[in-house]
Amino acid sequence: MADADSADSRNGGEDAAWRDLIARFDAPAPADDAAPWPDREDVPPQPAGGPVVIRAAVGDDEEHFVPPAPPPLPALDPVAKGAWAALFGGPGYLFVATAAGWPVPAIGAFCAVAAFVAGFAVLVLRMHEPGPGGPGDGDDGAVV
Repeated sequence: MADADSADSRNGGEDAAWRDLIARFDAPAPADDAAPWPDREDVPPQPAGGPVVIRAAVGDDEEHFVPPAPPPLPALDPVAKGAWAALFGGPGYLFVATAAGWPVPAIGAFCAVAAFVAGFAVLVLRMHEPGPGGPGDGDDGAVV
């Protein structure tokens, strides 16, 4: 019985706290309890109607980093060119034919899907080929 009485008194205390919280919900916060706004957070006033002018730092032109030109892309062999053409050509044909309203025969759709799958397979299978240094050149590919 004592446990039930203490539970009821706790619930009554919680209910009173909730009622007090809800009663004060729309009341304005007292100004004297508020934390003061730090001066370092104040923003200087902007001129009325004038845009903010941002100037570049003086003397940075000499120290500006200009990256070197990227190396040219490697030349593709005919098999890789055909694989890329098949990978994009099959879905490209289906997209253009559908957008233009052309009828696509079943054999055309089959060839387009087969070209996509074959092009993808050829490109994936050729990914394991070692680079110009060979598989045991000790280079893990990281460039610092």
